[in-house]
Amino acid sequence: MDKKIETYIDKIVKQLNCDEQEKREITDEMRDHLQLLKNEYIDQGLTKQEATQKALESFGEQKQLARGLQESLFPFYKVFKIVTWILFGLYSFIILFKLLFQRVIIRILDYARLGDLEYNRYFFIPSDSNGFFDLQVWQLNSNIIPFQNTMNYINGTNTPYLSNIIDNTLGNILIFLPLGILLPILFRKYRSLSKVFIGSTIISFSIEILQFISQLGQFDIDDIILNVIGSTVGYLFIKTIISSRGLLKGSKFRKITN
Repeated sequence: MDKKIETYIDKIVKQLNCDEQEKREITDEMRDHLQLLKNEYIDQGLTKQEATQKALESFGEQKQLARGLQESLFPFYKVFKIVTWILFGLYSFIILFKLLFQRVIIRILDYARLGDLEYNRYFFIPSDSNGFFDLQVWQLNSNIIPFQNTMNYINGTNTPYLSNIIDNTLGNILIFLPLGILLPILFRKYRSLSKVFIGSTIISFSIEILQFISQLGQFDIDDIILNVIGSTVGYLFIKTIISSRGLLKGSKFRKITN
């Protein structure tokens, strides 16, 4: 097959938000149509290169074809994308509020109530230490051993309250589950499990570092692991739904080219 035709098709299909099977079917149909057009122009006396160029020109502009195909696959795609962006914005705000801004507010309220600037429910600095940059303080406020704190929560060695156990285990999974759903919908680069895994790891790690540096929370490797598990579950969930929908009922490609 002509490399120029393959590149043309690839640019169109890459813009589509659908599963791999649908992309393969659309690619095959486009290839067949373009080859037929090319052969017609060759029969009219054009060279292979001229016939290829003429076939692509008569076939249509890539962005317009991609939009038409997407509308054919999902008629309400534009509305869906807008709603999804709104949900992503709300979700991002909730994440930042829950893990950062809310803690800032609580610290301010604690200071207003107690008048003690050194009191911090989220970060422990012993009175005999040299402050934040003391190695002992870092050791007391960080955990780099996977599942150490999680097992302590479950076994009840750190907290007697069931709500705290749920919040620090199941809560850390659930809070990142929407991220695994929204990332592959909104961003093409996150349409593989490995990219979602890396992306959610970076986001979770960044939040942990911000909490630690601002003394709004301890650095816990368990939080990162559980967050990534949540985003992975979310990704597999949305991927399963997309794969099982069976959006191609007949040829969507022919509907927009006829």
